[in-house]
Amino acid sequence: MTKFSENFSRRKFIVTAGASAVSSILLKGCLGNPPEPGGTADGGAGGAGGAPAATSAVAVANEKRVEGIESTKITLGYIPIVESAPLIIAQEKGFFAKYGMVDVKVAKQANWGSARDNVEIGSAGGGIDGGQWQMPMPYLISKGLITKNKAGIPMYVLLQLNTQGNGIAIAAKHEGKGLGLKLEKSAQDYILGLKKAGTPFKAAYTFPKANQDLWIRYWLAANGINPDVDVELLTVPAAQTVANMKTGSMDGFSTGDPWPLRIVKEKIGFLSALTAEIWKGHPEEYLAIRAVSRNN
Repeated sequence: MTKFSENFSRRKFIVTAGASAVSSILLKGCLGNPPEPGGTADGGAGGAGGAPAATSAVAVANEKRVEGIESTKITLGYIPIVESAPLIIAQEKGFFAKYGMVDVKVAKQANWGSARDNVEIGSAGGGIDGGQWQMPMPYLISKGLITKNKAGIPMYVLLQLNTQGNGIAIAAKHEGKGLGLKLEKSAQDYILGLKKAGTPFKAAYTFPKANQDLWIRYWLAANGINPDVDVELLTVPAAQTVANMKTGSMDGFSTGDPWPLRIVKEKIGFLSALTAEIWKGHPEEYLAIRAVSRNN
């Protein structure tokens, strides 16, 4: 850990990330499942003098247990980045079948928006039941904050797929300008100068309000650059990041391998920071599935 990263606590990470990433969303997404029906946020059983409101953990613990597994069939979506490896390997090695899930499909998704759309319709409608997600996407979907009709689709986080693993890559034309983990004043002035010249620094992430959006915003904000004012923010699917940086349509991006590695190997750009340098061991992507009725 560098001195820079030591100076910024996890609490400040959440605060500095900006209004588009409210701390309660990040924390709720990282902590797990959406609230169970019947839980209260005020008054009632959870009010002063009463019993604590039921949490997800309590509700799940009190559920009637079902003998064996509830379903042997599921369709899981993935984005072709390093974080998808656990799902793909589990399928190829027969781990799902070993534990009774004999009809599992692991389906490639074009981008995070497509995965979101497909989990809304579910596998019965030709979509997916869940899969690999950036945090806090399962929470955002559960609350209807990023669904098309603003309807909540309850999601349950089952497994953490990885920690850390992201990087912030910068186009080669900016090399030598001091755009590293910590921006010195000369680097700050350089980015602000691009804005004044009418060619603002274009910073990309793969999906709004998700982890990679938070990382690029935090890196900028912690270095004295207002991500909402001083740069231009773009949403770019991970698979298009290399091509976009080649053509000069973006100056930097936040995402996971293999894309940052390709940027470096093909000498298109360089890595200015690893997210592990900002928050060691941070949560990254999870396996989460949509809730289904017991009768389905």
